[in-house]
Amino acid sequence: MCCLSGVAHQSLRKSSSFGQNILCRSADSYSLKLHLSPKVESALRKAIYQDDVEGLGRLASPLNWGRPSWSASHLLVEVNDGNPKKLRFWARALSAHNDPYVRRYAPILFLNLWRDDRERSKRVLTALANDQHWLVREVAHGVWGELLKLHFKEISQMFRKWNNHPSANLRRCVVHAVRDAGNLRKKEWAETLVHLLEPLLCDKTNYVRKNLGPYAIGDGLLRCYPALAIKHLRRWAQRTDEATRWNVAMSFASYGGNKNWRIGLSILTQLATDERRYVWRSVASAMLYLARRHPEVRSTLNNWLSDSKRAKAAEIALRYLRT
Repeated sequence: MCCLSGVAHQSLRKSSSFGQNILCRSADSYSLKLHLSPKVESALRKAIYQDDVEGLGRLASPLNWGRPSWSASHLLVEVNDGNPKKLRFWARALSAHNDPYVRRYAPILFLNLWRDDRERSKRVLTALANDQHWLVREVAHGVWGELLKLHFKEISQMFRKWNNHPSANLRRCVVHAVRDAGNLRKKEWAETLVHLLEPLLCDKTNYVRKNLGPYAIGDGLLRCYPALAIKHLRRWAQRTDEATRWNVAMSFASYGGNKNWRIGLSILTQLATDERRYVWRSVASAMLYLARRHPEVRSTLNNWLSDSKRAKAAEIALRYLRT
């Protein structure tokens, strides 16, 4: 039961926080500690100064996802800062590179090029957000999240088209970016963020939904805008679409769900009567998550065992709770 194994991308969130620091500081300061050996850092600087794309690729492609690779991205921005010509050279070279472990270093450069070369930056960043390799997409989606924060009106209008795009990669980009923008807790953005996600509630594509319910809604909106999120979750729970109901249930298998577990319990109690396996298994997942943190939820599950409409969800959650 994949959704009982934990919330999607838990480790990815931890490693990407360092990258968000780079994205936020890239245009301002370079005090961020680099997690590279002095030898590797020196060699990377030399390759960047000399416009040695293949040399940088040999050094940077093996770097692990997380602090080491984000440090290399930071160096690219730092060394080329204030030199649009150099930034454009590296952006072109890296975005067209055959190796995705080298191509992943391209997106951050377009964050710095956006102001002066918006149309080309938009075109290439869209291609990178739809890249065949997940690692390139992950970095590009993070950059789009930063652009949403910097140019909210413009990018949110563009995302209204993407949330109905044929590509699941671009639909997932919207989800990822909305979660990032929500972290700023700007009240004037809240309803727009909800409306960007709402068309995706019925999307059953794994890549989209696993980043939507537990991540963008639960770890995003429900954490940052709890009253607004709960209002909409109650409304969405009234829908009959099973994918929407899956997202509502799984939003409580999250940090935000944990903070609002009592309200979550009432919504999950309602959803638990849904006879469709797709829905009641998601309820079991959320109840398991909450029961591990709140003994009262375990008591509710035990009560559900004598309720024929909710017994299946209770049995699964309790089975995993005992392991």
